[in-house]
Amino acid sequence: MALDFSLLSQIEGYFFDVLKPVVVAYGGMGIAFAMFLESSILPVPSELILITAGLFFDPVTVAFWGTIGSTLGAMLGYYIGFKGGRPVVDKYGPYFLATPDRVMRAEKKFHEWGAYAVLIGRLLPFVPFKVFSITSGVLKYDFKKFTAMTFIGTLPRAFILASVGGALLQYKNQFWIALGVIVILAAIAFLAKMAVDAKKKK
Repeated sequence: MALDFSLLSQIEGYFFDVLKPVVVAYGGMGIAFAMFLESSILPVPSELILITAGLFFDPVTVAFWGTIGSTLGAMLGYYIGFKGGRPVVDKYGPYFLATPDRVMRAEKKFHEWGAYAVLIGRLLPFVPFKVFSITSGVLKYDFKKFTAMTFIGTLPRAFILASVGGALLQYKNQFWIALGVIVILAAIAFLAKMAVDAKKKK
């Protein structure tokens, strides 16, 4: 059974209240710890953590520590999928945003993209990457490749989201313009991918 949306909102609100003092007090280690939890067990979007951290620290610091924490958390997610398999995912996955439906879609992406499924899953915004981590473990995907792709994909994403946090604080109007451009570019990329996939099927 998936978590209720209102409950998720409450969790996010509570986590933001907890995250801010942790990040401010512990700096890089606080960012790494928060990202470790997000990437492994907490049903909280990484965007929330990274953008919040970007309000207080420069993008390089956030990206470095965020990537380390996120990669370690992803390794734990991989282990859960590897050891628990499908039964554990079906039973507990929804509590970590890894619903059976999402895991099934992630499996299809692995069959389509191979190693790049992990990388693309990390780069895409608003995608709960723990789904790809757990699915990688369930499918017994090569652990070294998984870790490398996770690190490579997380670094630029963390940097961009931290930069968004800084921009939100300093340039509110410019931020919304930039966000609009990002959304448009993402939509174009998505449509282009659909066109390529359609051609392959013909």
